[in-house]
Amino acid sequence: MVGVTSVRPLLLASIVIVLASVSAPSLLTHYFDRPQAGEGAAAPEPAAIDEAEASGGRSVAIEAERDGHFYIDAQINFRPVRMMVDTGATVVALRQSDAESVGIRMRRADFDQPVQTANGTTHAAEATLDAIAVEDIEIDGVRALVLPDDQLSVSLLGGSFLSRLERFEMRSETLIFEN
Repeated sequence: MVGVTSVRPLLLASIVIVLASVSAPSLLTHYFDRPQAGEGAAAPEPAAIDEAEASGGRSVAIEAERDGHFYIDAQINFRPVRMMVDTGATVVALRQSDAESVGIRMRRADFDQPVQTANGTTHAAEATLDAIAVEDIEIDGVRALVLPDDQLSVSLLGGSFLSRLERFEMRSETLIFEN
């Protein structure tokens, strides 16, 4: 019968072998990729791997502008639209001119949804966007409201997009989207 004391060294050796086999490739790559003495400056530190990238997900970092807001250049229905991220907005809100630039045409009669804005109550038209992409993150079938240009100074990336991300968070002056 094998005693516990004779199994421990074998278990410990197995753990060491597994750890070495997992870390050896990156250690060797790090060693062979850095410049040798006399070849130039020291190699830069490797960048930290984002959890989303390591798991195969996508991550987008957005820096705050001078006014403290987060602006993005989104692709809506494969056309560019400048937007402000608004975590307090329930849905994506598009200026009518932005909606038209991405192929959404509204008639006056379509503006039948009363909505509360910072400027008071107005009427919006409902729409469904084929897709919104922010860099490598794309969400299909996003609910939106279209507002007259005089009621909205910039289109808003709101909850109907944000709630479909795996997660988003703010770190210091950076907003991070993960999907």
